[in-house]
Amino acid sequence: MKTEKIYLKEGLTEENYPLLLAWFGDLEIMKYIGWVKRGLALKNIKELKDFIAELENGIIFGIYSQDDKFIGYTSLSDFKGKEECEFGIFILDKNYWGQGIGEDVTRLMLRYGFNQLEMEKIILSTSEFHIKAIALYEKMGFEKTQLIPEDRTIYHNNEWLLSGTVEMEIKQENFRYRNLKQ
Repeated sequence: MKTEKIYLKEGLTEENYPLLLAWFGDLEIMKYIGWVKRGLALKNIKELKDFIAELENGIIFGIYSQDDKFIGYTSLSDFKGKEECEFGIFILDKNYWGQGIGEDVTRLMLRYGFNQLEMEKIILSTSEFHIKAIALYEKMGFEKTQLIPEDRTIYHNNEWLLSGTVEMEIKQENFRYRNLKQ
C-alpha cells in the first residue's frame, strides 16, 4: 500500500525498535497519547516489544517515506470478527508532521480494512485536545460517537492534564458512499 509520499509495510523490523524507544520517550511526540506515561517508562527494547504486542493485538504496518525512512506505524486491532476493529496511527518522526501523511495513511488503512478485510465498522479514540487529528478523522468520514470525560492523562501546554477521550467510528456503507463521490 502506497501513496506519492509514503508506503506501508506489514510488521515492524528490528531496526525500527531503537527509533520507537527514543520516540516513545519524547514528550512532544507522545503528548496526546493516552498511554504516554507507560511509553515514557519503557527502559529497553524487550519491554518495548512486549508493550507493543500487548497494545497492538492485530495488524501493524510500518510507515515509511518514499526514500525508505521509517517514520511511524499504524494498526488495525481489537478485532470483533468482521463487525469492528480499532484504527491507530502514530507518525512519530516530527520532520514528517504537517505534510498530509496522516490523511494518506488513514485513507490507505480504511481501504484495507473495508476492502481487504471486509470490516463493517472501524473505530478509533483520541484525546479531546488533539484538535488536528479530530478534524482529519471527520474529513475522512469518521463520526464522533462518545466523549468520555477525563479518562486519560496527557501532556498539554507543558503540564500534565486529564483529558477526555473522543471515540469515533466510520461504517463501511459511509466509507463506500464517500469514495464514490471522490
